[in-house]
Amino acid sequence: MDDAARCKRKMDTASTLINGLGGEKIRWTNQSKEFVQQIGKLVGDVLMGSAFLSYCGPFNQEFRKSLTKNWQKEMKTRKIPYNIELNLIDMLVEATTVADWNLQGLPNDELSVQNGIIVTSATRYPLLIDPQTQGKSWIRNKESDKELQITSL
Repeated sequence: MDDAARCKRKMDTASTLINGLGGEKIRWTNQSKEFVQQIGKLVGDVLMGSAFLSYCGPFNQEFRKSLTKNWQKEMKTRKIPYNIELNLIDMLVEATTVADWNLQGLPNDELSVQNGIIVTSATRYPLLIDPQTQGKSWIRNKESDKELQITSL
């Protein structure tokens, strides 16, 4: 009788596991479909991200949004698939990195985070026009362990 009870308990546990995995199959199938859609729009999304890094640096937030809308119109005209709801910040930087930047003194507004992305990711040297010295203090804190040397003209 003891072996029969143990066998029944194992069968119940196995049935519970199989039923639980059946729900996961639905989730995995849906997630797989989402990945296929993301892959189809990857070219346009990467184009937007690289255009942002290459061209948006010297402009204010309003003009950056205007550029982004113009690029989206151009991609639509040329039938380049892209994600309409693309968040460039989420695409170009991890949330933990932004949190680190905030701890180092970078403000948490969208423009400051975009500027942080450009400063850390762009291949060109950034020109900081920083009347409030927030960017300057952020860079000092961020690069303090790398023997940053500060000069003034």
